[in-house]
Amino acid sequence: MKTVSKFAFGICLLSSCAAFAASPTGQKTESAEEYLHRIASLTARVAGGDMDTRRTTAKLLRDMGVPVMHYLENELKSSSPKRRRNAALVLGEIGNPDSRTPLSAALRDSDPGVRAAAVAALGKLGEKSAAEEIAGLLTDRDDTVRAESVRVLGELRAAELREQVERLLFDPSERVKIAAIQAVGNLGDRAAAPTLARSLDSPSAKIRNSALVALGKIGDVSVIPKIREALKDSDPWVRASAATSLGDLADRDAVPGLVQALADKRSYVRGAAAAALGMLKSPSAVPALCVLIDDRAPSGFCILDPYRETEVREEAAAALASTTGVSRGFSKNADPAEREQALLKWRGWCAAQAPTPTATKTGS
Repeated sequence: MKTVSKFAFGICLLSSCAAFAASPTGQKTESAEEYLHRIASLTARVAGGDMDTRRTTAKLLRDMGVPVMHYLENELKSSSPKRRRNAALVLGEIGNPDSRTPLSAALRDSDPGVRAAAVAALGKLGEKSAAEEIAGLLTDRDDTVRAESVRVLGELRAAELREQVERLLFDPSERVKIAAIQAVGNLGDRAAAPTLARSLDSPSAKIRNSALVALGKIGDVSVIPKIREALKDSDPWVRASAATSLGDLADRDAVPGLVQALADKRSYVRGAAAAALGMLKSPSAVPALCVLIDDRAPSGFCILDPYRETEVREEAAAALASTTGVSRGFSKNADPAEREQALLKWRGWCAAQAPTPTATKTGS
């Protein structure tokens, strides 16, 4: 059985909340030691679980009240870096504003994993008042800490620190550079658009992809020609992000390139192009979108092409509904049977239009 500190054990003994909670018959439900072990077990589940597990387990801990907070704050002083890291992560998931002070102290921890976890936790708390302290870690020797710090500053919309954030666009670490690109996109600083546009020439597809997403968020139309070029990028995820960004930027001149992208070999590129055309509402795209109503994406999940079988067809139907102003009963929120019925209606409508050529798949 996992041991717990005497300090934490004492806290639980002194608290009357649940350590010796009585049942309706007056019998004890669990001992103080059992209660502490339950906290420790739940803490480990939050730190090591998937998103749903973290969310549901964090709620259990939150509902257990003050003793949990005392236990976790004490864990931040543990001699074990893993336990300190877990405590920081769990405090972030619980989301109690009173965690601000101990988490700020953890930013100075000797272990980089703990520092990064403390940054992430402060980000989850939405503690914009901690932005200056977090910015101090932008020059940390550990790239994980730098990446997490710049990511959180972007999420906190710390616009007053944008110059410090943008310096990391030139960081030697790819992961830091990507986090900085994402942060700049969240800050919406158009002054950074030229630098982001130059990132589209990076040999790294991950950097190119992140830059496209950020440019779409920033909304600087001066970089649109560069984004259009990315519709022909060698990487399909980059092509898909280029299509999405052009839709976000409302670039009606991109319609011909997006129509060509409807014939891409990768289903998620076709889907992104259809969604972008739905945003642009160009009647000239209707014939090509009608072709896509009969799209055949791979059935089942494929890591190279993760769209489900009907997803491209549904994107085409949504784009047609947006462009023509008539839904024909289609809604992405409807159940599968209703969506399929709406697709049949769109097939009928498309068949009644002028004949359209069969698209030849392009791209790799």
